[in-house]
Amino acid sequence: MRLGQSNNGNPLKNLWRIIPGVLVSLVAIVALFNFVSFGSAWAVIRTVKIWQIIFVALFTVFFLAVRAIGWKALLGEKATYKETFLKLSEGYFVNNIFPLRMGEISRAIFMGVTMQVNPAQILSSIVVERVFDLMIMATFLVILIPVVLDLQAYQSMALIILAVMIFGLITLYFIARNQEKVKKILGNLGQRVPMLNRFLLPIFYSLLDGFQTLRSPIQFVIGFFGVLGSWLVSMVQYSAFLIFMVKDAGWWWGVAANTALAMGIALPSAPAGLGLFEGSLVAALKIFGIDESIGLAYALVLHVVQFIVTGAIGLYALYRDGNSVKGLFSRLTQQKQFEKNPINPGVGHE
Repeated sequence: MRLGQSNNGNPLKNLWRIIPGVLVSLVAIVALFNFVSFGSAWAVIRTVKIWQIIFVALFTVFFLAVRAIGWKALLGEKATYKETFLKLSEGYFVNNIFPLRMGEISRAIFMGVTMQVNPAQILSSIVVERVFDLMIMATFLVILIPVVLDLQAYQSMALIILAVMIFGLITLYFIARNQEKVKKILGNLGQRVPMLNRFLLPIFYSLLDGFQTLRSPIQFVIGFFGVLGSWLVSMVQYSAFLIFMVKDAGWWWGVAANTALAMGIALPSAPAGLGLFEGSLVAALKIFGIDESIGLAYALVLHVVQFIVTGAIGLYALYRDGNSVKGLFSRLTQQKQFEKNPINPGVGHE
């Protein structure tokens, strides 16, 4: 299967959407150059052993493998584990080379083609996955902030985020359990507003269909623990690698750094979170008194290894599906008419 050709759309419009993220990354990179000695960081990187790099690479694959378990559960029984793993890797690869979080769109489109369903249904599973992520991040913030910083204001903010996410998840659950009633209400609204009925409601209906997995407690639980498991794998990776580099580091330092990273790369940025990834980790580790050059070396090794591993698997999956990197961004930005067909008009089988 492959993405078909599409018009390039308005390049200027895409450029204006990209600029904010690029500027944020640029600010982070300039700050790193001003406050960190790259020569000292390179000297630290040269002390990293090959087996430590292999450890990071293996745990990156382990992260993807566990994450795929959670996403597969949210997708339902029709999805195979192999395809889920490969499409997830494609998404990370696309996020690493293109701006605007295009990896999420690509996951929805590629898996929609594979499962022969509307990509909007796949997108709903990604929405639930992201709600899980925010809940887990907020929980770790609630736990870590008093221990690390003793900043009650930030703990209150984390509690608010957690409460909002739990409320949102409960709301999604009740919507999933009462789909027909919700569709009836939306249908009545659509009759009053024809434009709403024509352009938005088909997407809402597809999203509702995708939330059907929330009606299965087993799939819901597996989905949540799959996402949670991927966080735990990542935290073991970050904590262990930090201890490799800083012998007296506490195990929770890596956990705190990982949580800070999740917050940092949520901001708009250049592809792969360039600058923000490194800046978030350097700032988080500075709290524990770790020198900026060590923090930067730590961040660069993690970032480069993760980029290579997810890139290798994602690129393989992309070409396996008959797609290529050339022109992929412009084609993905055109995939907006999810509601027109179960399989997007820009997507076809070879």
